[in-house]
Amino acid sequence: MIKIQEHLNRVDADIFLNTLAKDHWLTLNPRYKNNKGYLSNSLIEKCKKFYIESSTSSYLTKYANSDKKTAIRHKKFFLLLKKDRFKFLKKIITVRPDDFEAIQIEILKILNLDDLFTTKGSKINQTHFGKLISDEFLNYKYFRGSENCKNLFLKLNFKSVTCPYCNYNKLDITTLTKKSSIAQKSKAYLDLDHFYPKALNPFFALSFFNLIPSCHSCNSSDKGDMPFSIQTHINPYYESFDDIYKFKISLVKLLGNSIDVIEIQRISKPLDTSCIDFNLVSKYNNNIASAENLIDLFLKYNKQHIGTINESSFIELIMKDIPINRRDILKFPKAKLNRDILQQIDINNVLGII
Repeated sequence: MIKIQEHLNRVDADIFLNTLAKDHWLTLNPRYKNNKGYLSNSLIEKCKKFYIESSTSSYLTKYANSDKKTAIRHKKFFLLLKKDRFKFLKKIITVRPDDFEAIQIEILKILNLDDLFTTKGSKINQTHFGKLISDEFLNYKYFRGSENCKNLFLKLNFKSVTCPYCNYNKLDITTLTKKSSIAQKSKAYLDLDHFYPKALNPFFALSFFNLIPSCHSCNSSDKGDMPFSIQTHINPYYESFDDIYKFKISLVKLLGNSIDVIEIQRISKPLDTSCIDFNLVSKYNNNIASAENLIDLFLKYNKQHIGTINESSFIELIMKDIPINRRDILKFPKAKLNRDILQQIDINNVLGII
């Protein structure tokens, strides 16, 4: 619920992220040891391969529905990626959140949406060409199970933190061993959400800033293939939920009544629907008892200990699992909720929440 840059807690966070994105590009394009060319599994070599194959009769049948105009569009797409020494392909992998839509527009000048997916009611189905891009060319599944994936998100300090979308469920990067006759493999144990859904935008399947570490609930149960953009939703590489929404409780609780509902008040970005689409009101209203206990604890001891020798012990007790500084929100489940509630009732800011 904060920007990943804040979570990193380093002054050069944006530069660091750009460097990781460039390293991600290099990892996806391994070279021979003599550095004289790219391996066949590199994006660059696969792009060359599919550019050539898009002119063949087998490609026409398998990926273009036997339609020559469709195959020509596909060839133009791979040509776009190839030109200027694969500059556009590299840009797709490293593009910043605020430039995704410009890339999308450029691609859709060449391709039709029905080249990529079809819809039946609310169900979205990738076409054979859409799957070619995400599963064969970019091969997201291979990346997802790789050491490179795990190491990338370890560098982002996503070891034992909470989901940046909901701050409700914990994430972890654990080494899971897969038994294999060939080798033992380990992978990142967390969901990666495609902010721009892979089914709709297969060309963003490996884009660094499109891969959001998240919990399974937010990624699959709530979001799925729902269309997202930075105009309508919060990309944690781009902005902070903490700046846009505040949790609130009814102040009648201060008179001894129970909380009826935990509200989430939008204070900016009127088109944003992140709170609705991640089902946050429902999630957090399943946690009312915990919020009430925190309030009761504050109200019970606030007057007794503030201004006495016990003040520091009181603050330590209240803030035991709640970060004083917002840059640490992702380290604690429900930290955003707890901080907002305490800021609401701690009118003199004796707790020093910042």
